[in-house]
Amino acid sequence: MNFLYFKSDKGNFGDDLNPWLWPKIFKSDLNKYEDSYFLGIGSILHAQNKNLDSITDKRKIVFGTGIRPANNYRNLKIDSTWDIRFLRGPLSAQALGNQHEYITDAAYAVRQLDNFHDLVNTKKKYEISIMPYFHSVEYFDWEKISKDLGYHYISPYSENGVEHTLKEIASSKYLISEAMHGAILADVLRVPWKRFVLTTPHTEGERVSDFKWRDWLNSVGIYDSEVIYTPFYKNARLTPHIKRITGGMVSAKFLQKSKVVGDLKDVLKKADDYSLSSDFIVSTVDQKIHDKIVGF
Repeated sequence: MNFLYFKSDKGNFGDDLNPWLWPKIFKSDLNKYEDSYFLGIGSILHAQNKNLDSITDKRKIVFGTGIRPANNYRNLKIDSTWDIRFLRGPLSAQALGNQHEYITDAAYAVRQLDNFHDLVNTKKKYEISIMPYFHSVEYFDWEKISKDLGYHYISPYSENGVEHTLKEIASSKYLISEAMHGAILADVLRVPWKRFVLTTPHTEGERVSDFKWRDWLNSVGIYDSEVIYTPFYKNARLTPHIKRITGGMVSAKFLQKSKVVGDLKDVLKKADDYSLSSDFIVSTVDQKIHDKIVGF
C-alpha cells in the first residue's frame, strides 16, 4: 500500500500520523493492495493536488480524507479508480455531490489501536498545553510564550515522533490549539480543547482553514465552539497616511511581533469554555470506523 499525504520538510503532526497509524490498524491486510494508494488523514482531495495527477489510473482508497476548497475543486474527477470508503465531514460530502458517506476525520482511528486504553489513561502532567499551527512556529518563540503563561508547549513538528506527541496531548488536562489535528487528537483522547487563530488566515487561507475546521466539527456534532482570535498583522502609524495618499486604494498592515505576542498572551491566559464532543457521538464514530476497518 502506498500512503498519499502531505509531507512537510520539518514535519507536521496531523499528516505524519499516516505512515505511523495505518500499518498498526490494518497490519498485514495492507499487503493485498500493493498497487493501490491510500488517502487517510489530511485535506488532500482537490484538483490542485499534483500527487493525484501521477496516479490517475491507479486505485485510490479514501478513508476519512477531506476536501480542500479551491476555485476548481469541482474539477476533481471521481471515476471508477476511486474507492471512497468515507469522507471527513458533511462539507466534504456536499462538495462531492453528497454521493459518498462521511463519518469524521480519519485520525479518530487512533481509538482503534490496541494500546489506546493505556494512551487515553495517561497520567496528567500539564494543566494547559499549547500547540500552534506548524506554519506559525517560525514567527515566534512558542516555548517562551508558553513558559510565560505557565503552560506547556507541544510542537506541531513532532520532532520526537507522533507517538510522543500523542502522549503529550494525553498528559494535558486542556489543550489550546491552532493546529486542527491538535484539537482533533485532543478530542480523540478526551482532552477538552480550545481553538485559537493567529497566522492561518495568512499562511493557509481563512476560507481553507474555516472549511476544514467546520467539516470536522460538524461531523462530531459541534456547531458553536468559541474561537480565540489574535490579529497577525496590525495597522502601523503610517497606515492612515498611506490610505490618504492612495485615496483608500491601499491599506498597509505590518507584523509587529512584540505587540502580537503581548496580545496573544493576554487572550490565551483568559481561555475558558473548552470544547469536547459527546461520548455518545464518539462511541458512534468508534463503531462506524471499526466496521470500515473490519470490512477493509
